[in-house]
Amino acid sequence: MTRIATNGVELAVQVTGSGPPIVMVHGSLDTHRAWDRVVPLLADSYQVVTYDRRGHGASTCPPGQGRIGEDRDDLAGLISALGLTKPLVVGHSYGSATTLLLGARHPELTGGLLVHEPPLFALLRDDPATLPLAERAAEQLARAAALITSGAVEEGVRHFVNTAAFGPDTWENLFTPEIRETCVAHADTWLDQSRDPDRLSVRPELLASYPHRIGISHGDASPPAYAPVAELVAAAIPTARRHVVPGAGHAPHLSHPRAFADLIRAHAQGLHPTD
Repeated sequence: MTRIATNGVELAVQVTGSGPPIVMVHGSLDTHRAWDRVVPLLADSYQVVTYDRRGHGASTCPPGQGRIGEDRDDLAGLISALGLTKPLVVGHSYGSATTLLLGARHPELTGGLLVHEPPLFALLRDDPATLPLAERAAEQLARAAALITSGAVEEGVRHFVNTAAFGPDTWENLFTPEIRETCVAHADTWLDQSRDPDRLSVRPELLASYPHRIGISHGDASPPAYAPVAELVAAAIPTARRHVVPGAGHAPHLSHPRAFADLIRAHAQGLHPTD
């Protein structure tokens, strides 16, 4: 791995393959290893860049409350430091929120965005029909945070995974022991994210003038809050289009890596696959 100093941190970066660049941004409780099942399916044709976000894996993080804007600036610094020209930036979950903020602030650094299930549940509060989904998500997140804070770290992380984020039995049936260990190791980083007042500032209107293609995907087996969020984001951004990954949930890079790699490849080629 390579280490890149930017924005007051050192990021651990992995570059695989050669060709047009794709940068992949992992979600909460994770590291660049999240993409291990997808990278080999793309590296024959693309230069695939994965990295540990600040406070994750081998990357550093200064003390104090973190802000999602710092993740955005780290990503911008990474793209600039590597000299990447108009990469497709792919994000998962919290990494999707970071990716959207990058597109809003630095559209010139990107050639397009593809985000899977950004957890922008605050958007659901604007409509009485979806308000219960937002309230339920908030309850689940609060319960996970309370458990972790009380010292029941693994129970809290498992609660977050199985209720708020990925869906029932994901912890037991999809996550490997290594993935579970990684999640537990990053519980404090997740708590920091959950306390960030800026995490709710990601609004699709910020990308209303984004000049490049945006894909927003969700699985048809995901928890119920993600599909309406994807619909709202796609409707608010003129260059955006929604895609469904059949049979997948919140982690298609784990459960359906071939289908997700095909979706990434299509966007990298400048295509909009059929919904």
